[in-house]
Amino acid sequence: MRVLMVISQFEPIIGGAEKQAKILAHALGRRGIRVSIVTGWWRLGTLRNEMSDGIHISRNFSGWGMFGIKGLRTLGVLLYAFSLGFYLLLHRKEYDILHVHQVLYPAFVSTLIGKKILKKRVLVKMACSGLTSDIVNMRRFPMGNLQLKHLIKRLDCLVSVNQQGIDEFQSLGFPGSKIRHIPNGVVCPSEGKKVIERASVVITTVRLDRQKGIDILLKAWSMVVAIEPTLELFILGKGPAETEFKELSRSLGIVDSVKFTGEVRDVEEFFKRSDIFVLASRAEGMSNSLLEALGQGLACIATNISGNSELMWGNENTPIQPGEFAITSNGILINPEDTEGLSKAIVYLARHRELRETLGRNARKHIEENYSIDLIAEKYIDLYYHILKGTRACVESAGS
Repeated sequence: MRVLMVISQFEPIIGGAEKQAKILAHALGRRGIRVSIVTGWWRLGTLRNEMSDGIHISRNFSGWGMFGIKGLRTLGVLLYAFSLGFYLLLHRKEYDILHVHQVLYPAFVSTLIGKKILKKRVLVKMACSGLTSDIVNMRRFPMGNLQLKHLIKRLDCLVSVNQQGIDEFQSLGFPGSKIRHIPNGVVCPSEGKKVIERASVVITTVRLDRQKGIDILLKAWSMVVAIEPTLELFILGKGPAETEFKELSRSLGIVDSVKFTGEVRDVEEFFKRSDIFVLASRAEGMSNSLLEALGQGLACIATNISGNSELMWGNENTPIQPGEFAITSNGILINPEDTEGLSKAIVYLARHRELRETLGRNARKHIEENYSIDLIAEKYIDLYYHILKGTRACVESAGS
């Protein structure tokens, strides 16, 4: 079987969708599936074509994003859309199925060319739900609503990483019989976290933008260090709001206890020397960072939103009182936008070693048994065969 993965951005640009595409492609390759990746050529100096551990990566012309110049970036997107369509036509004999990451304009191009003209099977995996969902982002593109209507009519299967995504697309009229629930996967380390008596390091690893709630975390942190002044917060990542968040930390008087590391390649090393992981997101699909932290056996605190609550074995419909938190079997959940609840959760977890150990152990076991990338790869292989053979509707595994 030959699978062509389509994703608008890829290495050296790395975000959640890009990371998932990479580890899934390699996991599929180890199982004998021939996977290639087509993406945009956004940065001058990166290779147009290269091999990465047996995976062929093609980067199509996009005018290098028109160098990030406002007003010209849209032209770069259009150039990439045309180059993607041309690539699908030119290489039509080299793939059997199209696997598109994110419900964005490449999904529209893939169904228009790949499905309608070339009669190829096409599945699309959503990346995010809620406030920054794929649907919201798609509607920001020119003729976004028209593109969504086309996808609803033509798409063979939609993969959702959480229940909220399923609900959102069904509310648009997308048939439930064409939806498969397959979560993100993660590579679990061979050993779990060693828990020390007194917590000292709290970590978060995110893109620095409003969606990830770093402003909420920083405000909560000012309350935390007033009670536990020896704690340190490490914020791993970069993004458009980095300057804003650094200024906020200065205005809150917490610069001595907050470290902005920038982009870090070896995140695992930071996990090993951290005691608590925090994800204060306002919206998620299924967070790679939270998956990785849980898989490491770290005690985790996350907002009670779809994706997060599923990973933590919580229930986003169960109310948490403002200013409070809820302990689940795999971690602690707090309300979005709740600085008081988040600060209380961090302090409580920092002071209770046995709870950190129990939550970390339970979380690691849960991730190994349900979210390992090898297990997720098998689910996709099953899906590919059913789509190609047409033997049964892909909804049969929804919610599994």
